[in-house]
Amino acid sequence: QKLIVVTVATDASNDGFQRFNRSAHVYNLNLEVIGLNEVWKGGNVDTEPGGGFKVNLFRNTLKKYKDNDNIIVLFVDSYDVVITAGEKEILRRFRESGAEVLFSAEVFCWPDKSLAPSYPKVEKGGKRYLNSGGFIGFAPLLYEVVSYEEIKDLDDDQLYYTKIYLNDTLRQKWSIKLDHKSNIFQNLNGAMGDVEIRFDENGDASVYNTAYHTNPIILHGNGMSKLVINALGNYVAKSWSSKEGCLSCKEGVISLKNVNPENAPLVLLGIFIEHPTPFLPEFFEYLLNLRYPKERVHIILHNAAAYHSQLVEEFVANNKEKYANFKLLPSTTEQWQARNMALEECLKIDCDYYMSVDSNARLTNDKTLIKLIEQNRKVIAPLLTQPNKLWSNFWGALSSDGYYARSHDYIDIVKNNRR
Repeated sequence: QKLIVVTVATDASNDGFQRFNRSAHVYNLNLEVIGLNEVWKGGNVDTEPGGGFKVNLFRNTLKKYKDNDNIIVLFVDSYDVVITAGEKEILRRFRESGAEVLFSAEVFCWPDKSLAPSYPKVEKGGKRYLNSGGFIGFAPLLYEVVSYEEIKDLDDDQLYYTKIYLNDTLRQKWSIKLDHKSNIFQNLNGAMGDVEIRFDENGDASVYNTAYHTNPIILHGNGMSKLVINALGNYVAKSWSSKEGCLSCKEGVISLKNVNPENAPLVLLGIFIEHPTPFLPEFFEYLLNLRYPKERVHIILHNAAAYHSQLVEEFVANNKEKYANFKLLPSTTEQWQARNMALEECLKIDCDYYMSVDSNARLTNDKTLIKLIEQNRKVIAPLLTQPNKLWSNFWGALSSDGYYARSHDYIDIVKNNRR
């Protein structure tokens, strides 16, 4: 038997898709991505029912496998999914389920709550309701499922599969079951408190479900759990090891070592002094000492602290000729406006990177700018801490109302135990 993983993704540049794609390749899975570069026609599934477009795309893909009993197809979402096991383990767990079509399960009956009483009761506990973000089955049977009746692109895919599951005749005909206890699929919405990261003897991370004592291998950040899948994704799928540190940080990096100064990436450096700051001369000194070709750096500086006016003017006068360009914004400029103007200037000069530094930060490592660029990430920041304190510029989590919350790994990160 052969496993084929199928997903829908219309935007290959999406960070969530790239994380998913990486996880599939880490475990050498046979992945088919459908819908790439097509216009999404399934509605706004983040806020309302929709997604029938996925079913129609999937049906077209399954046609070539509909007569092959040796093909098992795993269908998963991609932007909010991470896979943490290979073909052998996925197939083993699927066989152990005793199902021929196995859907993931969740704690909410979505999108039609009125259907909740129609669901079969779960005798031995577990999540009761179907989730269509992940399911696995024999290709011929899945083709029959998606071909059972017509579905419009804007119809809800989860409702489509739910009605099939709730039909006793169809459920028995296709031997459809739900993964009630997350043996394969872990839907995180409503179950965020049930999971934790654990490390094996080799240092590899996995997710453990404390409610059912299982180790799910396909993680889905459905609904309101996007931040949780982001946090878990930092560790699983061989992203971080308790023995070797951040493995994914070593992927896709570049080197500026042999780049001629005149060809170095163009940087716009935004400097913001928004309140009186102690030891400001030292702040400027650290910036001047950054190892980077100054002829490839444009600077925009905003000073809102009248106390520092003379010092700032002297700094500009003494150093403006060292850089490609140096602009001092009027002190009357509002902070939000100054920050926007810096970004606009970056776009105007077609800069490769924009770096923002506030005066209360100290870049004590003179290779900071080089190291950040060499990481080759879309957005990246150095970890700034206060000596002997747990304060940092890093938020490991957010509360439900969008404010700071301490993450499970915050202290280890701030103390440099995880890096």
